[in-house]
Order: sequence, then C-alpha cells, then structure tokens
Amino acid sequence: MNPNDDTRFLGRSVTSLQTMLRIIALHDPGCPSVIPDGIYGPQTQRAVTAQQKRAGLPQTGITDFATWQAICAAYQAAAVEVEPAAPLDIVMNPNQAIVAGSDNLHVLLIQAMLHILHEVYPNIADCPLSGCCDEATEEALRSLQRCCGAEPSGILDKRLWQLLAGLYHQAVGDGERKSHCGV
Repeated sequence: MNPNDDTRFLGRSVTSLQTMLRIIALHDPGCPSVIPDGIYGPQTQRAVTAQQKRAGLPQTGITDFATWQAICAAYQAAAVEVEPAAPLDIVMNPNQAIVAGSDNLHVLLIQAMLHILHEVYPNIADCPLSGCCDEATEEALRSLQRCCGAEPSGILDKRLWQLLAGLYHQAVGDGERKSHCGV
C-alpha cells in the first residue's frame, strides 16, 4: 500500500492502520504513536518505518502487504495486553430461566457475583456458594430485583442476567480492592 496512492489509502484503511500502530505503542512505549486521523502523514510513516525495522523488513515507510501483516501480528500481540479482557456471557436459550431447584452450572457463578455485590451493596442479600439454586439464592435474586426496580420473582432470566452482569461490572470494575489481603 503506497501512501502516495490517494485512491487506495483514504479514510478507514489509514485509520485502521493508525489505530493498530497506536495500540502497539500503548503496549510498547518505545514505538512511535500516531493519532488515528485518516491521513498517511509523516507520523504514520515514522511509525510504519519503526515497525518495519522491528520486523526485519525494508524500511520504506510504505505499508505493503508484508508490512501490513507484520503490523497486524504486532497489534494482535499488543491488543491482548492493552484492550479490556473479554466479557463473560453465559448462554441462556430463549425463555430459559434458572429457578429454585435448577441443576445449572451457572448457579455457582451467579452466587459468587451476588456474594460480591452484597459486599458493595449490603441491601442485596448474600447467599452461600453452594452451586444449588436454593431458597437463599432465590432471596438474593429477589433482593437484586427489588434494588433494580424489577418484580421480585427470584427467577434468573436473560433480563435479570443483564442487570446482574451490568451491576457487577459497574460495582467491581477491575476487581482491585485495597488492603483486603493484608498487602
């Protein structure tokens, strides 16, 4: 890809390249960073040249196929460290619900999330980590539903999972807490 070929290097292609270069630079501060502005200017050429040098390619500042492949590989390695961790989504079939007595492997995860939310929001009832959808789990789900303004049925369906996962994400964030483990 030649930066002088204006018909090939407009808009999204350049922005995609610059975004990858930016993520690489976030992971490795020794790499030049660029602002994804869609313009293949001197900063982009400098960052491309640096990636070509790292990959053992001719240092032209032009994004040819080999350079693109090398930048994509470096981006994929950097993105794992820089981008947020993948979210956890449980699979629930249409109209599936977890109710008292359900034998469902997600129950232990749900109980753990409710337990942690209880630490942050004491008005959400705690429940033991048993893996069984028992009365204590139902009560914790009902208290969560009340907190969220939903009908307190104690049944976990897709809508309640979305509320639980969203509240957990908001309350827990990156999971770090201060001085809990004596450190």
